[in-house]
Amino acid sequence: MDPRSIVNNREGLKLLQEKKPSEAQQKFLEALIKDPLEAGLHFNLALTYDLLGQVDKAQSSYKTSLDLAQDDEIKFRADFNLGLIEQKQKKVDEALAYYQEALKYHPDSNETKINIELLTQENQGKKGQNGDDKDQKQKDQDQKDQNKEGQDQKDKKDDKKDQEQKKKEYAPQKPQPRKFKSEELTQGDVNKILGEIKQQEQKIRAEFNKKEVKEKPRDKDW
Repeated sequence: MDPRSIVNNREGLKLLQEKKPSEAQQKFLEALIKDPLEAGLHFNLALTYDLLGQVDKAQSSYKTSLDLAQDDEIKFRADFNLGLIEQKQKKVDEALAYYQEALKYHPDSNETKINIELLTQENQGKKGQNGDDKDQKQKDQDQKDQNKEGQDQKDKKDDKKDQEQKKKEYAPQKPQPRKFKSEELTQGDVNKILGEIKQQEQKIRAEFNKKEVKEKPRDKDW
């Protein structure tokens, strides 16, 4: 490494210990100008991005350090930190893949094994939850279908009742004979009816007498 890169790297690491990632980042960038292919500098720069929440840049720098690294320690740390980033983003499969790679360089890493176990349990829990959700959705759908079928049958019965009721309402009614009640006529009504009957009788007699006169033969006039 260039002597100035070594100095900048040391100063950057000191600033990281002092929890000054922004200032440390500047030192690592200056060091990379002189040694752009130094895997350790890319890894240290990735740490500053990671601490500042610049996830995309952190991932890019970690991956660059992996590509350039000859040291298994740098490879292990880069894979482990990439696994942490994916784990925080709930990307279980991606995180597990990075942790598995990290174990290749440090098979005895308890921290890596613990994270793998936690992710495996979480992944199984999600699958179980998804299965339960599907079962519950199917039960809900079956219940809806049953309710709909019952409602359809009820509607059909109600429609049939309505039709029968309408038939009764609009069916022609037979005229009911009305009993005559003598008390419904007053004495005046009775006298009026009798008078009309008498007039009709007189009229009929008059017509009959007139007809009889016309048809009676006359005596001979000789």
